[in-house]
Amino acid sequence: MERLVRTLTGDVTPEALGRILIHEHLCVDWGEMLGRPKAVDFDYGEMVERMVSKMEALHQAGIGAMVECTPIGCGRYVDLFKDVARRSPVKIIASTGFFHESWCPIHPIAQALDIDAITDLFIREVTEGMGDTLIKAGMIKCATGEGRISPKEEQILRAAARAHKATGCPIITHTTNGMGLEQLDIFQSEGVSPQELIVSHIGFEEDPLDYSERMLRRGANVSFDRIGMHIFYDDDHWVNVVGNAIRKGYIHQVMLSHDAAVFAYGLEETSDEDVFDDYTYIPRVFLPKLQKEAGLTDEQISVILEDNPQRVLAFGLTT
Repeated sequence: MERLVRTLTGDVTPEALGRILIHEHLCVDWGEMLGRPKAVDFDYGEMVERMVSKMEALHQAGIGAMVECTPIGCGRYVDLFKDVARRSPVKIIASTGFFHESWCPIHPIAQALDIDAITDLFIREVTEGMGDTLIKAGMIKCATGEGRISPKEEQILRAAARAHKATGCPIITHTTNGMGLEQLDIFQSEGVSPQELIVSHIGFEEDPLDYSERMLRRGANVSFDRIGMHIFYDDDHWVNVVGNAIRKGYIHQVMLSHDAAVFAYGLEETSDEDVFDDYTYIPRVFLPKLQKEAGLTDEQISVILEDNPQRVLAFGLTT
């Protein structure tokens, strides 16, 4: 069976994607996560133009694809994403899944469904279409909060594992300053190995070098992201963390991203953060710095941005 990547504009060979950013967003809606009805208070056509312009700049910077990691109930406007994807030179992979409940209430659909029904929902969104559309997801997103994994978050992780086993669709997880190792334990208890997972936001823990090494020793694919968001860390932090992973021999498990968004409604009022929308920062600024300061070769950069994400995003599609 041929292994393909499921994008918003159709299934493609992984090699056709080129360089990939593994954890990005087109938009996030904190209002939706916090329980208010959707208020789409932007001009649709203008928003498509803004997003397409960002994708064109990203393509000019040498990136061929990105994973749009916005799950159900977080501003996942599937029709908007598809209209952007039709005009974008960058291929976009969309996500099913749910967010955690530390920062906002768990989505009412996730709250209402048991583990079997959540599993069925994820499978349907991968094989038939997201929401009431016929546009299929190419990624399963799940998340845990800070300091603990709640019972419902654990259900969602287990449902993601079961949907992955049923479809082959890859899983990407959100971590909040830790709990990645605990995520791996849950997935392994469901028969999903760390090598099949992408764990995001690694590098924010109290001892990021030790923690990232522990994740990598387990075999997980890790996403070092929020690069360029200097409200968190400057580039030297990421040069140190990424460079350490490469020196320790884990290059085939490392991926990079920004966690950027064109817009994020409610972000400033919920977190005092500004929206980071520079999708070109990694290829334009960070990669030259990483090569100069950590000594990475062009071939190693290709492994991180091409070989690794192409491998984990591809699965044996049957529908």
